[in-house]
Amino acid sequence: MDSKYLLSDNPNVVAGALSKAIQEDKLSRDKKHARQGQDYYDYKHDILNNRIFYLDDNDVLQEDEFASNIKIPHPFFTELVDQKVQYLLSNPVDIEVEDEAFQEHLDSYYNEDLQLFLQEVLEGASVKGFEYAYARTNSDDVLCFQVSDSLQTFDVYNKDGEREAVVRYYSKDITRDGKNTTVEHAEIWDSEKVTFFIKDKNGRFVLDEKREENPRAHVVAISEDGETLERSYGTIPFYRLGNNKKSSTDLEPIKALIDDYDLMACFISNNLQDFTEAIYVVKGFPGDNLDKLRKNVKAKKTIGLPLDGGVDIKTFNVPVEGRKTKLEINKDAIYKFGMGFDSTQVGDGNITNIVIKSRYALLDMKANKAEIRLRSLLKWINDLIVQDINRRHGTAYKASDIKVNITRETMVNETDLVNNEKVKEETRKIIIDSILAVAPRLDDETVLKLICEQFDLDWEEVQELIDSEDFGPSFAENTDPVEEGEPDAGDGQVAEGN
Repeated sequence: MDSKYLLSDNPNVVAGALSKAIQEDKLSRDKKHARQGQDYYDYKHDILNNRIFYLDDNDVLQEDEFASNIKIPHPFFTELVDQKVQYLLSNPVDIEVEDEAFQEHLDSYYNEDLQLFLQEVLEGASVKGFEYAYARTNSDDVLCFQVSDSLQTFDVYNKDGEREAVVRYYSKDITRDGKNTTVEHAEIWDSEKVTFFIKDKNGRFVLDEKREENPRAHVVAISEDGETLERSYGTIPFYRLGNNKKSSTDLEPIKALIDDYDLMACFISNNLQDFTEAIYVVKGFPGDNLDKLRKNVKAKKTIGLPLDGGVDIKTFNVPVEGRKTKLEINKDAIYKFGMGFDSTQVGDGNITNIVIKSRYALLDMKANKAEIRLRSLLKWINDLIVQDINRRHGTAYKASDIKVNITRETMVNETDLVNNEKVKEETRKIIIDSILAVAPRLDDETVLKLICEQFDLDWEEVQELIDSEDFGPSFAENTDPVEEGEPDAGDGQVAEGN
């Protein structure tokens, strides 16, 4: 689709090009993978479409409606995406600036709704390969953000490869000719305005005439005195958050492994279901109606035979161990190539913090890649927020002054932490004892510096306190009780050591 028609100043030309552009977008490779990722995140795996066939007596392929066909999707993908999002954003994104008034303004924007939005947009990018963030102004005249479904949003580029507009399309119920009808709508957003389109009765896009102003500015409000106020953001209010350089989903590297796991697990269930019943070996059967025989055995548990006929009942063990091994191999590969944390790992039982950290290594790598892109989104968000703060309060704050802190949390072995601290304190005690043992041979200043180093104290500050207070005997003084008749060290004189 030539984008020049979508970027035309003539609304009729744009309307004529919209249907083809939207249809091409729906059929694109990116949207196909996005829909697939969304299906697997919602537990709609390919195994749900599994069918079992057999050849009948006439060598015609038939679907076996009597065979067990258990369909159980195993939501590994859902777990891996949720792991990534919650690991990266389990703690709220923290915004820090030096100016207190600026900090208060920022805190009012970084509320629970914005934190939820960040989780949703990161989740959408992981599931569908990319997701759109959309900036809008609410009824309180405050900037806020929401997700625009990437399955119904796409960019429009000019001939130089620069993004000029964003198209968002969706279905909405309206009343037409007295009936409630679902009609497709479309919006085209550029850096200054938005134009609304709707499909007519003939299925063609036309300008939405029910809009009072079309096209209109990004924000339209009515003041208390009835005056219409309009303004634009000065930029396209959509941000495309890519999951990676190619905007591929987190599903693509592991889809085949998940499908194989589903198949293996379900066919173990099918075999156990089918082979708990015996196989009937029929003797003297004419052999011309095996279909009927099979159905009777399955449904009625009885068959009819001629006088010289007979039935032998055969049973055997299902080879489960081989499939269980295959399931374990698949599961390990899913967590490895999905770069996730496998909480079912047991190991040798020695779960130290080093072991825990090693198990989080792949998830940490994946989170590192996602954090870089998330910070780019936050920069775009902060630019718009600061612009909104300056507009509302008449300030001149700069987004470059904002420091963004993203803190991750992992499980830890508390006992391991306590033991480590215990070892540190015991080591420190040994060092302090050694310092005090040699203190009589060192000057006070050196001893004080050595002790301050152990407790991470500022030596100069401690020295000032000592100079301003009477702390009694020096470090080098013999701490044995003062003999009668000897000068008291507390009088400012140092008793001579033994």
